[in-house]
Amino acid sequence: MLGPASRTMRPRFSRGVSQVLADPMAWNQAPVTVTTLPNGVRVATKETFSETASVGVYLDAGVRNETAQTRGSCYLLEQLALTGTAKRPMAKLEAEVESMGACLDLGYGREHTSFTMSMFQKDVAQGVDILADMVTAPGLTNLAKEKQNFLRKLEETEQPTRKVIDDRLHACAFRDYSLGFSTVGPFDGIEGLTQDHLKQYVDANYTAEKMVIAASGGIKHQELVALAEKAFGGVKAGAPVIGSTKPYFCGAELLYRNDEMGPLAYISVGWEAVPWKSPDAVTFMVMQSIIGKYKRGSGLVPGTISGNRVINAVENKMGVGCAEEFECFMNFYKDTGMFGFYVVCDEVAVEHAVGELMFGCNLLSFSVTDEEVERAKRELKATLVNGSGSTVDSCAQVGKEVLAYGRGIPPAEMMLRIDAVDAEEVKRVAYKYLNDNEISVTGLGPLHGMPQFYCLRQATSMIRY
Repeated sequence: MLGPASRTMRPRFSRGVSQVLADPMAWNQAPVTVTTLPNGVRVATKETFSETASVGVYLDAGVRNETAQTRGSCYLLEQLALTGTAKRPMAKLEAEVESMGACLDLGYGREHTSFTMSMFQKDVAQGVDILADMVTAPGLTNLAKEKQNFLRKLEETEQPTRKVIDDRLHACAFRDYSLGFSTVGPFDGIEGLTQDHLKQYVDANYTAEKMVIAASGGIKHQELVALAEKAFGGVKAGAPVIGSTKPYFCGAELLYRNDEMGPLAYISVGWEAVPWKSPDAVTFMVMQSIIGKYKRGSGLVPGTISGNRVINAVENKMGVGCAEEFECFMNFYKDTGMFGFYVVCDEVAVEHAVGELMFGCNLLSFSVTDEEVERAKRELKATLVNGSGSTVDSCAQVGKEVLAYGRGIPPAEMMLRIDAVDAEEVKRVAYKYLNDNEISVTGLGPLHGMPQFYCLRQATSMIRY
């Protein structure tokens, strides 16, 4: 009897037990309710006790849906959205949003685009109407008048180095596919984009099956369904997708050496990982938490005595430390992913900083302790539940989850999935995807101490001789 009893106490729950424990009501959590309209638009709500509500339109379309001839379309559409719509000129749009006391936020990424508005409960109907107007009737006719202003803004805006490095890492890793197109600019050929190019992009991607209307806060689900059916019921479905090719991950190096830009070097290394729906996705999240993130002089626990082996090694290297900051990242996409790290270090410590992080990632395949995994799981859980609690963040989470998984993921379910990961699972996944596999590397700044690419590639496996 001890064998079966011990197995039932492990975190790998049976299907029936896990479904009961993962129910949001069992953890006093509001469930995410999803309804699909007749035309294919999905409506998802997470009702909470609040005087305000956040409503957003989330599209399964982004930079990845651009072509070599239409690079920069997402950027131009984002800028055009604030210049008015076919029904609302810019002055009227601004006046309506301000009169509601609402906040409007637009954004686009590699695979998703979002239009989000936060407002009081009584203004939800007007907010949904404005969002529908921005999505279904964008002001494309304003392009000719505003184009030079957009291009000047793009040229004059200084992007954060972190975003630039991430952009170049994707360009290096997925250089033959649109997943590697830039999200921050510059965009090749953007000067030649016309109203017809943008209309072609909108018609192909702003379609019913790619659209999710998400809301969080003081709003009833049936109320939002009725508003969405009225505002988005006329959106047409797109043409059937014939098929797509999984982006090929290219092991390569893309360095921008500039010894004049200051004493700090910015470096990023990435491995090919898994998509959103992979069974190994949660394990990658735990692996990201094992490596963690670090910034010199910040945090409650000094890095010199940190329980995180990588942070401890980086902080104590040569008695003075070898990095100003680093962060492990995990980017999920619909058919692939990227796991890796970003590090900022002094020009004389490049080899040490990159070496310690490569060694830390390599150890995931061979030498992970139960203590490390439990610490990482605790930190990952805290990250998932210790958000701002705002309706904006909750709405964005609902929209992203419905686009990625087709449903909302209750926090309780995610906790159970995290609990099911142990040290052996981490080593299995790391050995499969990281050990002796191709890497993509990019760097910016004084890189005279950067290890050769073949040395970095060799560092992905454990040399035992």
